[in-house]
Amino acid sequence: MVKRILALLLIGALITILLINVLEDKKERERQQALQHTYEVQPAENDKAQVAPSDGLLEEGEQAPDFDTVTVEGENVSLSDYQGKKVILNFWTTWCPPCIEEMPHMQKYYEEDAENQNVEILAVNLTTRDNGIRRVESFKKDYGLTFPVLLDESGRLGETFYAFTIPTTYLLDEEGKVTKKLMGPMDQEMMKDLMK
Repeated sequence: MVKRILALLLIGALITILLINVLEDKKERERQQALQHTYEVQPAENDKAQVAPSDGLLEEGEQAPDFDTVTVEGENVSLSDYQGKKVILNFWTTWCPPCIEEMPHMQKYYEEDAENQNVEILAVNLTTRDNGIRRVESFKKDYGLTFPVLLDESGRLGETFYAFTIPTTYLLDEEGKVTKKLMGPMDQEMMKDLMK
């Protein structure tokens, strides 16, 4: 009799655990769907950027949309200004840990490898999601960034390039066509390999 009661209690506990897992899984799926249209930070435990899955948006081989914006210093720039160069088009914020981790690697790549590989880095700050232009200026100075830091003050560039996970990076060829879309931080060696 005691064995039967223990067996029923064990079965009841297993069913309860199963139901809890199913409900938690459902809540997580709903949370992920709710976040689809907000910015997410790529988890810091990812040491390297991952190739973004094809979602029908700005696919490889497609021409990247041209845009006009300003640098943090107030200079007007367009993506088309860089025709004839390969471009690392990086979307980031000053508060994003993987973005912060990536910036020294980008600077080192820019200093040591970019010119030899005919590459320009354009770091587009998602300004509407950041802590103001002064913070971006301070960040650029603190990290000694010498590549162009562009401002997305309207939020349109982030939307146009589907930069909902940060950092998001597009690699463009000399004609401005997308060769890869990456999510997560890159290091110097990865940039060097990808831009060969």
